[in-house]
Amino acid sequence: MPEICSTFIPHPLLSNCHLQTLWSRLSRYPPQMRPYWQSLALPDGDFIDLAWSESPETCLNENSKPLLILFHGLEGSVRSPYADHLMCAARAKGWHAVTMHFRGCSGRINRTHRAYHSGDTTDARFFINWLAKKNPLKPLAAASFSLGGNMLVKLLGEDPTLPLRAAVAASAPLALGPSSFRIDQGFSRVYRGHLLGSLKRKVAIKMDAGLVQGFIHINKTELQRLDNFRQFDDKVTAPLHGFANVDDYYDSCSGLRFLPQVRHSLLIIHAADDPFTCEASFATPDQYHDNVSYELAERGGHVGFIGIANKRPAFWLSSRILSYLQEQLCASPIHK
Repeated sequence: MPEICSTFIPHPLLSNCHLQTLWSRLSRYPPQMRPYWQSLALPDGDFIDLAWSESPETCLNENSKPLLILFHGLEGSVRSPYADHLMCAARAKGWHAVTMHFRGCSGRINRTHRAYHSGDTTDARFFINWLAKKNPLKPLAAASFSLGGNMLVKLLGEDPTLPLRAAVAASAPLALGPSSFRIDQGFSRVYRGHLLGSLKRKVAIKMDAGLVQGFIHINKTELQRLDNFRQFDDKVTAPLHGFANVDDYYDSCSGLRFLPQVRHSLLIIHAADDPFTCEASFATPDQYHDNVSYELAERGGHVGFIGIANKRPAFWLSSRILSYLQEQLCASPIHK
């Protein structure tokens, strides 16, 4: 395992990985951001929904303020506490921010058979390039979480010309196969049940609408019997998105495969006690170049990293993401 190297210190009452992971839900963290919504048409006739910190016109036209692009995790949204808090923190810092919702994650079912997956870079690439065309002078940076983090690492490895100045990937399952096995173990199965339930409900809606007919070959009863991610990805994710099977999907889309090709400034943050992933997802120095920074905290859970400030629990992750991106925006011109 890589050496522990992080400034994160957990709240003394939240040292357990599951408390870190669940703190926002247990504390009933109320969303603070009241986003401006926009629907963006995609080349294939589908759409993605965008949640902006201010009006899209304001965010796109003010060159002096950086724009932070957020990519959420599996079944997440702008309402996820980590996204909500980072959007608010970015706005307080004087930045603009926008969360790109993966297809079907904004609360609206998308129009086509396909959904999204851990290696689905098509929509993110389209969106980032769309932003750059709207205003080539606007500084762009990205922050990503969990599934969104794996996706972003893959995208950066695929496209060294992507118009981002810097990026962060937090709690990313960069080895998909081992991560799918990890979430089958112990208490992590609670998270698995919640996420699979949400995914299966969306697939069932598309089955009723006839959107997935001819792409997946199970009925609704068989869908409900899929009780782990490997089964779901083999019977649903893989065939919906053109993979031969679950192993083809995992092997083709694991972010670690693409990390050696990343040339952007990138910070990867992991916690050694992450209940969603495992050591196989942790990067070692021989897997990346000097433009990549890697921080492994001893504790932090999955997209948790709840520290302490003024004797109260605090979102350390938001402050670390913004401080890194600020350093990179000041230090380097737009990536070419």
